[in-house]
Amino acid sequence: DWWEDDQKTITNANINTNESSLKWVRCSDENPSSQRCFSRAVNSMPIEVTGKIHRAQKYKNKMKDKNNTKGNNNKNRSSDTEMTMEEMMQNMMKDQNIVSSDSDMRPSDNQNEKITYMVASATKALYEGQALGANVLLVDPPRKGLDEEVLLQLCKPHNPTQDYTDDAMFLRGPRYSINWVNDADTLIYVSCGFDSLARDCDRLLKGSAGWKLESATGYVLFPGTNHVETLAVFTRELGRRMEI
Repeated sequence: DWWEDDQKTITNANINTNESSLKWVRCSDENPSSQRCFSRAVNSMPIEVTGKIHRAQKYKNKMKDKNNTKGNNNKNRSSDTEMTMEEMMQNMMKDQNIVSSDSDMRPSDNQNEKITYMVASATKALYEGQALGANVLLVDPPRKGLDEEVLLQLCKPHNPTQDYTDDAMFLRGPRYSINWVNDADTLIYVSCGFDSLARDCDRLLKGSAGWKLESATGYVLFPGTNHVETLAVFTRELGRRMEI
């Protein structure tokens, strides 16, 4: 698997530390059905990479803890076959917690979880601060290309005095002055429309953000057609940043 070579260089990797090269990933898509595919992709990766415990593993851990608790209770009762009221209440609470937590679809409170998903357009996700603190941006727009608001942000010059943070609440000044992609030095553009890619590429290279085209590769994923997927990589040099 692709991550195994990287993991060989990480000895004694621990999800409670910053030893892994992946600090966090934020994904957004307008199609809510894509979240299921995204979750399956995440669940196929090791916990050392994602920091996310698979749902099936969570359930197994809870059932194991439940069985261990029952076994300990049986040992403590010894020859006494009757269950105390306190033990009955404890077992009922544990069963209720397993059901409620297994069906809970709210975002995880696990601080070690590095990967999150938001159902939103690229523009909305950008203004929600999803790209703040990210050094790599990956965009995969439809055939029409990037949203105008996204292009405007990507063409903004880097602001070396803007505070470095991944949370918009820590930024000072009015929202209109914020560069929402200020920390990115690499842009990966996946395109299914060559004309829109050429247009967006022209604006990125002519803009004041300092982007340079490192590479562009075409992939024929549908043989026998004239459809070509293109992967373009842009990079730029960033100035001094103020960390808080």
